[in-house]
Amino acid sequence: MKKLFSLLLMTTITLFFSQVGIGTTTPRGGLDINKPTTNVYGLVLPTNSDPANMQNPQGGSIAEGTIMYDSTKDCVRLYKKSTNGGSSGWSDCLDAGSSSSNDVTVDCSASGNGFDGHYKKGTALTPGNTFKVTIVNNSLSVVNFSFNTNDLTLSGVGGITVASVNPATVNMNGGESAQVTYTLSGTPDGCGTLQGDWVKRSLHCTATVSVEAATVFDCSKAAWSVAVSPEYKLTGLMNGQSYSGVYSIPYSDGDCSIAPDVLSAEGLTFSYAGGPVSGSGTIDYVLSGTYQGADHGAVTFTTASGCQVYIGVCSSCKELLAQVPGTSDGVYWIDPDHEGTGFSPIKAQCDMSTDGGGWTLILNYLHQAGATSPALNIRLATLPVIGSSTLGDNEAENADFWGNAGRALQFALNSTEYLFYGITSAHSRVIHFKTSHAASINYFKTGSGNAGGIRSSFTPFSDHTAMIPGAANNAIATTISGRELCEFPFFRSGQNHWGIAGYNNRWEVDDYPNNGSANTLHRVWVR
Repeated sequence: MKKLFSLLLMTTITLFFSQVGIGTTTPRGGLDINKPTTNVYGLVLPTNSDPANMQNPQGGSIAEGTIMYDSTKDCVRLYKKSTNGGSSGWSDCLDAGSSSSNDVTVDCSASGNGFDGHYKKGTALTPGNTFKVTIVNNSLSVVNFSFNTNDLTLSGVGGITVASVNPATVNMNGGESAQVTYTLSGTPDGCGTLQGDWVKRSLHCTATVSVEAATVFDCSKAAWSVAVSPEYKLTGLMNGQSYSGVYSIPYSDGDCSIAPDVLSAEGLTFSYAGGPVSGSGTIDYVLSGTYQGADHGAVTFTTASGCQVYIGVCSSCKELLAQVPGTSDGVYWIDPDHEGTGFSPIKAQCDMSTDGGGWTLILNYLHQAGATSPALNIRLATLPVIGSSTLGDNEAENADFWGNAGRALQFALNSTEYLFYGITSAHSRVIHFKTSHAASINYFKTGSGNAGGIRSSFTPFSDHTAMIPGAANNAIATTISGRELCEFPFFRSGQNHWGIAGYNNRWEVDDYPNNGSANTLHRVWVR
């Protein structure tokens, strides 16, 4: 019995402390495959054409540390614990790195590599947000790589992860290259510099990108903190003239820094230097340079924050008066659609005093009694200006003074008020009133409807002594574009008319001569 107990004890000690030696009687570890200097037999690993076929004989996942021979790629591979928080997986070919680091190179900073897409705090990334790496095989051997999301480590700004990689593997012959794309996802939770560090075997590269702050810009409150010099609103920009000024744009929710923004047009530069910003304040764009465009011109700069800054003539006399208070009556340059494609800068007669000012002249006909049927001038791209206001003068068909704006030009002026003025040598009554009757104004601009509603929707000025429009009981809707203001838009049948070269060459101001026997002056202003 005593001998049996001793045998069991020795067996137990052997089980706890034994070592295994193959080719040696003195193993140096738990397993030692060795026969010093004379061993001619190697170790044959488990072999399969795809590591995905490998199994754990105990069931479950492959044990970390498992090795196998990949017969498809002709290399040894290791099942390892992942890094950077990813899942476990098979390594690249362990022998694929036999070429020196000089034989295989990697780049993630040249054009087309590194970060792609726009990065902004609080804005979700899209499939266009990627990180690209180009690998070049400069050796004479075949080089194999397998890629996973753990190859790329992101730092500097949180909220962003590596979602996928494409391709998953590459096999490159000597002289070949391959670009690998890592697609990013998530929403940046801060701003600043986002850094990507790519590591594979002995290869490494780094790239960075700026993540913008979620700054809110208030374009509606932006203004010139240093006025543009010299003044340009009265004449527009003039060729060969140098201009300067500072334009300030308020912002809130500032953080980190705002990137520089440099804009150029027609020889002028509009630039923000960039740099760190506080929580709120303003950023300043500096205007400089010499204007190289056409005289009376304009430029529009659109900042990176989306603010549009127009530098040029005003769109109407009303805007001009608002921009340059105290501007006197006279002829100035305007551009009805600013830098739109419909109209170029044009001269405009501005009344800056009547009823607060800001009136743009759109119709001017000074007709001499007995003149032979002068034709109307429907102006498509220009406005009339005043030459004379003396009854009896004849401005018929004068290129500068005679005519009226057509529908499109009236529409572009975007006016909501019309002012009518008319006098005649036939009597002393004066037509002088304004109206904001929407349907009538729409008729003048589009030809749709009529102007009959003016009779009950107008404001007379102190010198208005005419019967119309208050006594009007009729209105004609002309079918000829541009004549809406001329052909009896409101009248009292057979007694009091507003007519300009009407039927049978009729020139009428609150009367009904039914001809052109009197000297007349008709004007219409808008604002």
